[in-house]
Amino acid sequence: MKKIFLVDDEAVIRRGISQKIEWEKEGFIYCGDASDGEMALPLIEKHQPDIVITDIKMPFMDGLTLSKNIKEKMPATKIIILSGHDEFEYAQQAIRLQVEEYCLKPVSSEDLLMILRKVKIEMDSKPVFFTPLETKEDFYELLCKGSLSTEEILYQVKSLQVDLMASYYVVFVIENNNKTMELLHLFEQYQPLYFIKNTKWVIILKHDAEHMLIEQITKIREQLSPILFGIGSIETRTEHITLSYENAIEAYSYSRAIQAYTSSVFLQKNDVIHQDLMKAADRRKLIQFLKFGHREQISRFIPQYAEVILNKKKLSNIFIYYFLLDFTITIRHHMEETEQYNVDIVQTVHHAETDIHQVKTKDQMIDYMNKMLQPLFLDKDTSKYGKVIHQVKQVISESYQDSSLSLQQIASEVNISAAYLSSIFSKEMKQTITEFLTKKRIAKAKELLEVTNDKTYEIAYQVGYNDSHYFCHIFKKITGMTTKEYKNQLSNQYSGSTT
Repeated sequence: MKKIFLVDDEAVIRRGISQKIEWEKEGFIYCGDASDGEMALPLIEKHQPDIVITDIKMPFMDGLTLSKNIKEKMPATKIIILSGHDEFEYAQQAIRLQVEEYCLKPVSSEDLLMILRKVKIEMDSKPVFFTPLETKEDFYELLCKGSLSTEEILYQVKSLQVDLMASYYVVFVIENNNKTMELLHLFEQYQPLYFIKNTKWVIILKHDAEHMLIEQITKIREQLSPILFGIGSIETRTEHITLSYENAIEAYSYSRAIQAYTSSVFLQKNDVIHQDLMKAADRRKLIQFLKFGHREQISRFIPQYAEVILNKKKLSNIFIYYFLLDFTITIRHHMEETEQYNVDIVQTVHHAETDIHQVKTKDQMIDYMNKMLQPLFLDKDTSKYGKVIHQVKQVISESYQDSSLSLQQIASEVNISAAYLSSIFSKEMKQTITEFLTKKRIAKAKELLEVTNDKTYEIAYQVGYNDSHYFCHIFKKITGMTTKEYKNQLSNQYSGSTT
């Protein structure tokens, strides 16, 4: 079964293609679609389709740019280009990108199915060869680095006889010392996959039931308290084990920072307190909230994060102190690492820190946590990605007239990968960069329609569209009327006000 992903900015075309072909009967899985290249790229990376069908003319990231990105990251993926533009230069570029098929619109579902069958036969008749790795440890390391395609993962699993298949995965990164060796028996019952990298053990756990994996993580986490470690996110695909690994490395970095500030000697002598602290302070949740949370969510987040403490009937002052110290240092490390907060915010948070020794009760603890978090979310642009979002807006404001402006150009300007930038912009702004750019261009077009008598194609060119027909299509899609109807509306408004 070959997985298919469709990219086209026309909802009618996406609906037609997705519904008119009996995918499974033909040996395909329709794994998703998107309206433009920017939205498509992270989804394609997630679903790892075998074949991508893409329109060539789309806003912001066109089909050729998307194809170039796919070929760089997933060279085995086959691409079928759909185009309404019978221009030789497009075909030339498509050939250079090794696109499998280049078809002119309109294309019927029968024609598309014939092309898909042809591509599928070619894929099945050309075996892919990989070099077998020498050891399982080499395989686990490359898996964590994200250096293997889906096909190569399956090949190496078979070649090395690794039991990798599961529904859920998580990665632990643990400091390698004498205590680590003593505690590794904790993992043995869970059949871990592991390797040693520099001064760290990297361990992959897997399970078919998410709640069982969470239970394993909780048990291990409590026992690992004497040593430095980091736990990654729970992922559902072998290709995404690398994401869990990156999160685990980040968590390990936070643990190291906290150990540098706290009295580890005291905690080692008071193992009961340390064990309770490990149950209470799951800083993964705090790091995630600092990255993607919002001010209005603070009042809900605090009791959830401090749930273990709030449920305790007896609570010592020393336990509250160490819980808040962990909380405080995590925030401090986040601020130092991201460098996204202005001097006033940093000073406000540092001033709030001075009250930590005065906290004796649960209510005072909640009040302290609130005072620490509030300044970080006062302004949307002071979040971790606020500076990046501001830079993106600035680049678009200065360059929206450039018809060649692409996601890659903007990503290069703000020094972030295109896929990652697309993801954080969507999360922070609740719209894609494509949507933001398109709205900016149409807003400028409306301004020009109000103050000039320029022809439609001249206005289209001034706001970044070389194709006036495509500009008119987008304008009507956004405003609900044609440029002529918009001009007439303006004329009626002015004549009405004069009267």
